[in-house]
Amino acid sequence: MISKIRIANFGSIGKEIELNFTKGGRTEESGYFKLKDTKISLLNGFYGANASGKSNTLKAFNTLVRIMYNVIPKTQSGFQDPVLLFPNFHSDFKDLPTKLGFDFLIGKNNYKYDLEILSGKKIAEEKLFVIDTNLKSAKPKEVFTRRGDGIKFGPDFKDHDNYFLAISIAEYQTVISHLIVSNARAVLDFIEFGKNNKYFAKTDEIDAMIPGVLNIIQQAMRMKSSSNPSDAEMNSITRSVLSRFDKTIESIDIDTSNNNVSIKIAHKEFYDKVDIMQESSGTRELFLYIYDILRVLKNGGVIIYDETNRYFHPDIENILISLFNNKEVNSSNAQLFFASHNYDTLESLNLDQIFIVEKNNNSSIVTKVSEIEDIKSRDNLKKKYSLGFLGGLPDSVDFSHMIKQII
Repeated sequence: MISKIRIANFGSIGKEIELNFTKGGRTEESGYFKLKDTKISLLNGFYGANASGKSNTLKAFNTLVRIMYNVIPKTQSGFQDPVLLFPNFHSDFKDLPTKLGFDFLIGKNNYKYDLEILSGKKIAEEKLFVIDTNLKSAKPKEVFTRRGDGIKFGPDFKDHDNYFLAISIAEYQTVISHLIVSNARAVLDFIEFGKNNKYFAKTDEIDAMIPGVLNIIQQAMRMKSSSNPSDAEMNSITRSVLSRFDKTIESIDIDTSNNNVSIKIAHKEFYDKVDIMQESSGTRELFLYIYDILRVLKNGGVIIYDETNRYFHPDIENILISLFNNKEVNSSNAQLFFASHNYDTLESLNLDQIFIVEKNNNSSIVTKVSEIEDIKSRDNLKKKYSLGFLGGLPDSVDFSHMIKQII
């Protein structure tokens, strides 16, 4: 579970920001995981205009996890080193490092992981510290620190030096990814987190609004894979959810014979089955993602969900919020981070669970609503947001004037 994230010089984000997903208090509260005198929010919504930086903020989460868990293959002679990420290309941030890091709670251990990357390719610094939250006044213990080519393990992890005696780490590979692949003791929590598929991300892509054919075919292959013992479960759960949104749906039939993939949906009183590409975009989105969402919800973990398809199923966001806010359903304390244009959902979140994203000159800025002066929990947030009191909305008057001048 993520309690903080740090981002600098990444995508549209320029100056360093730290987002805190915690608040104080000893009382139990729906939508939060209580850890001593701190509560970590299980629901975090990001709102703002198009091109404000919502997607870049959520991509920071996904980029960090991707770099941590993947040992990127070394390039062959004559090939350029792989690009890990894209920094902010504004001249104000030229030659500055990209910084990504988060505080991550797994079980009783709270980890602090940070990266500095130069030109989107070279890892200049990497460090991992851990605190045992069961111990009173526990201090952070160094797991490892990397600066340039040098790797130093903390006193409790000196035995890990031998992991790197026989190998050399490329400047675009992380130490933690090598440790995870090697099943190192220092990162057992991260290994188990990955093995149990406790992370799912739907990021903003070209086909985010209209899920592409390739993604749908890949999901169908997952559901039909003979090596996947849960394919029947995936089909059953997906069909059950789809039928809640469209009560006429009876079954999902997937045929992968003859080197072809056919996905047909049977409807009540239809004389023929309907190809999935003829279904609404919202139905296709549910087909693609709902099983993974419910899997994380059941087992605990983190979901990054950029832009729900509210134009076809306007209740999806409210349903997701209600699921993650329900202690009986979300008994494993799964955590949801989502971006949205649908400000109807503002009324379903607490002030500290709402983040407004705006573009300010050369950089996106993110503001937690609970930190805005004169905003109270009893306020009509939907109205205040629509009137621009919270920020994050485009200036429709100026935009209309500009279009008028163009045409």
